[in-house]
Amino acid sequence: MNSRFLILVVGALVMVGCKANKDPLDAFYVEAKQQGQSDVDKLSRVLPFEVEAYSQVDGRSPFVLPKQPEIATQPVKKKTCWQPKYRKKTGALERYSLKRLRLKGVMGADSDITALVQTPKGSVVKVRKGQYMGSNNGQVIDIKSRQITLKETLPDGMGCWQKRYVKLALKH
Repeated sequence: MNSRFLILVVGALVMVGCKANKDPLDAFYVEAKQQGQSDVDKLSRVLPFEVEAYSQVDGRSPFVLPKQPEIATQPVKKKTCWQPKYRKKTGALERYSLKRLRLKGVMGADSDITALVQTPKGSVVKVRKGQYMGSNNGQVIDIKSRQITLKETLPDGMGCWQKRYVKLALKH
């Protein structure tokens, strides 16, 4: 019974609150039109636009791209320099930089030594002499009991390549 009474009271309050405005629509329209009218300010005088002809005095044309600046100390590009042979990167460890790879151990006999290298994802990969690892075409040239030696090829920025030797060592 209580819930029926509550619904009846809420319904009555809603009906009382929905009193429609019974003023005639024509009177509302006339009143709104009178309130909406206002005087429009006149615009200020427009300044005349003066066209000036372009004449280049000195310097480059603004319609041509500037040349690349050359530094006086920049070495001249060599016409013949060492280039590595192109090869596809197919090794599992070639997608990572050497900073992200960790040497976890070395195992095997004198003639057949392999290194265990951990990737950033946590998996461990066996590496032998001649395999590639790292993002700079690092080829494993030597495996010792506590380190791997790699030969990397890096571009020098002038179209030539340089070789460098990098060691990946076990951490104590």
